[in-house]
Amino acid sequence: MVKLSKLAGIAFLLALGVMPVIGHGYGTVGHASQQLRLLASELIQPVLNRQALTVSLPDLPYVILDTDPQALRQQLDVLVAEGLLQREAVVAEQRELTSQGWVTRNTAGVQYLPVAGVLQPTIRYGESELLRLGEITLDPQPGGDTEARISFTWQVDNLAEWVWAPVFDNDARLNRIKASTETPIPGSAELVWDPVEQGWTLNELDAFPVQ
Repeated sequence: MVKLSKLAGIAFLLALGVMPVIGHGYGTVGHASQQLRLLASELIQPVLNRQALTVSLPDLPYVILDTDPQALRQQLDVLVAEGLLQREAVVAEQRELTSQGWVTRNTAGVQYLPVAGVLQPTIRYGESELLRLGEITLDPQPGGDTEARISFTWQVDNLAEWVWAPVFDNDARLNRIKASTETPIPGSAELVWDPVEQGWTLNELDAFPVQ
């Protein structure tokens, strides 16, 4: 029996955030622009894969009751069908405030679990490919740091077949990704040179600029 007083809705979104990346030794900021562009490529691509091409799952185990909105359930069921998650039936107690006071009812639902041997799965559905890197713009900062900004375009290769399931048709970002082989996606990144650590880090990545 699963006891739930309220189940918060969680959107099934493709994750994209800003996160630091381990710095690479590079020497000084006076090195050739081409070398820095190569380094930018090495830093950008793995972050694109982790942030833009990885499904953001709710913490597992996760319960969706028959009385909850079903859009997320339908999407998670696609991952179950692909063997990426497990599902089991549950019965939960829900408390509702009625005109007669609080009432407890039993409600059926499903609980989503990782596949055996996996604590919290990481589900990737494609591989990013950088198509073009623009010129580096350097901006020295007080204290010795230097910011480097670069624009780029990218597309996605090797898309998983399940992303074409109809339950994902209304995901605007995923639709943009699916069309990227015909319409590459513009992005931008900011790198920072740390004079103490003597290395560059990827400070910010915008893979889906507002259009």
